[in-house]
Amino acid sequence: MCLDASQNKSYPTDLPVKNGLLVWLDAADDTTFSYSSGTIVSQWRDKSGNNFHANQSTTANQPSRSSVMNSRKGVFFNASTRLDYMLISSGISVPTDASIFIIYKPATQVYNYAVLIDNYHGSGNAGFVIQRVNNLSQFYYANGNGSSFVDASASPWTYTDNVIQLLSLNKSGANATPYISGTAQTTRTVYANTAQVTTGLAIGYWGFGGGRYYNGDMCEILIFNRALSSTEMKQVHTYLGQKWGISNTDRSIIDLAGNDDNGLFGNGTVANMPSYDFYNKGTLRFDGANDYVFLSNSQLNISSAITVEAWVKYNAQGGYNARSYSVITCKGYPWTWLLEDQSGQFNFRISTSVNSDSNVNSSYSHGLNTWNHVVGTYDGTSQKIYVDGVLRNTVSLTGTINTSSNDALVGLYNYGDYCLTGNVGAVRVYNKALSATEILQNYEAQKSKFANTIVQQGLVLNLDAGNPYSYGGAGTTFYDVSPTALSWTINNATYNSSDPKYFSYNGSNSWLQSSTSAAYDSQTITMECWCYPNSLSQNGFLFEKGQVNTQYSMFFENPNFVFRTMGSVSNQSAYFTASTYLIVSVWNHIVCTYNGSSKIMYVNGIQVQSVAASGALPTGQTDQYIGRHSSGYFFNGRIGESRVYNIALSAAQVLQNYNATKGRFGL
Repeated sequence: MCLDASQNKSYPTDLPVKNGLLVWLDAADDTTFSYSSGTIVSQWRDKSGNNFHANQSTTANQPSRSSVMNSRKGVFFNASTRLDYMLISSGISVPTDASIFIIYKPATQVYNYAVLIDNYHGSGNAGFVIQRVNNLSQFYYANGNGSSFVDASASPWTYTDNVIQLLSLNKSGANATPYISGTAQTTRTVYANTAQVTTGLAIGYWGFGGGRYYNGDMCEILIFNRALSSTEMKQVHTYLGQKWGISNTDRSIIDLAGNDDNGLFGNGTVANMPSYDFYNKGTLRFDGANDYVFLSNSQLNISSAITVEAWVKYNAQGGYNARSYSVITCKGYPWTWLLEDQSGQFNFRISTSVNSDSNVNSSYSHGLNTWNHVVGTYDGTSQKIYVDGVLRNTVSLTGTINTSSNDALVGLYNYGDYCLTGNVGAVRVYNKALSATEILQNYEAQKSKFANTIVQQGLVLNLDAGNPYSYGGAGTTFYDVSPTALSWTINNATYNSSDPKYFSYNGSNSWLQSSTSAAYDSQTITMECWCYPNSLSQNGFLFEKGQVNTQYSMFFENPNFVFRTMGSVSNQSAYFTASTYLIVSVWNHIVCTYNGSSKIMYVNGIQVQSVAASGALPTGQTDQYIGRHSSGYFFNGRIGESRVYNIALSAAQVLQNYNATKGRFGL
């Protein structure tokens, strides 16, 4: 088994399956659109490489690209005051076997039949259609064979107005299986040898007969000229769900070893799914409460020799109910084998016919917020554990490994027990004991991937214009990708989509604002920002917690840069002369920390100011601001990243964050 969250085929951040791709219309991609005026779309270009572009030359029937879902633009088809639709008229023909995916957000429908896509179906005419059925809140699939028509009106694509949804269909011969947000529904019998017409494909209306206009957004349309495998369906569902913010129940990490030991997030329960961590080289973040990955058992009942390998980073010690154990991965309950942490040291445990609980401890204190490569092996005579390519301990052990049909899991021991608080980058299981040379080879081959990641411990705010899951390129919502996950509202700040991505603030009426969160209440803090000031002689805020001069903040106040703390903290304002350490019209990395005894300021990873300070910070606030304080001091310049921690980062951690992100800003 090989699960690797940084590999697109294992956990996709781009479309992971392209073999057989016939049509790919992606509303989030700015480069695929032409406009007749403003946001009115005249062409929506196909990304499959087949040039099946969707066109509409009649202005009165052109949809608009103005609405936003999950900070990505959709294409709105108006059937209420207009009759919008588009046509692919270049001879597209969908074959007998096909897989179709549509991301859509329906508004209130105004026609009894409302078409999403139509291959020019009709009475006595070949073709297929996915459309809303008369008077029912559902869409259905139907197809014809040239002389008759299968009207599969029982297809259960139910929907709710103004809610984005993932609709998909996998057709193999006479069997068509619909999915709702990744959940397979009852397979329907349809025509197998469909002689599809080659007239084209209509989007948003009935191509053969006209009318049946759809009212709502289209976000992404994928059509494959073959039936995808179940694993491929999971891959595409995971990509689309993550991209458009849909909690699909089959979100998975795919086994790259080819044994179909795929990991199902939360076993299909959305609340138990780990999140994708863009900042840690594409890894999975577990919340320490209920996140886990469920694994298939098909290849994991290993009885003779085994290797269990993982890349892991602990963000907190303990886990569920603050217990000292936190499990990385395990097989069975009662367990067969497990790789775990106990009080800051790694353990590899094996249950055999000779010893039902053999434990080898690493005797290595790994600490927090640090990536480690952990490997446990058993060869029939000894049990070993390695950390970062080094053998840490060996114990003698014989016997056959106890196998179990029980569940295999990543992130916890048993459901709700010994949960992991941290990140997992990769998990591998071998049906042999790797040698010391092979383990070192794996470590050396992968370690660079886990270097230069930002500090995660204590992170309560993480806004990054360059992270597609923080901002997808459209709309007024900026998503916090820290565990706080508090959305921010963009007010007049202008997004720059070319690298390095950032928001521009005009110095007069541009800012970000979020609602109240207790996550920022702490007696130790760090504020961090990548900024590009257009002037050093300005009064402009980079971050303000609460109302002005009530909490803590960092800002330009000509001629200084100021780190202000309120409450009973002494030395309320620490500062340095802006022109001494900062450069105008250049990217600068600024960090301010308070640890209860001092206030320290850093520029580009180097300490530039330190003052003694002590006392209590106030708690409770009304809103947070970036680009201004609650009543003025608008910043003039660019901001690429903003972070807040509820701990005071050390000098080494500040430098770590600087080194991890400076390349993006050309440093």
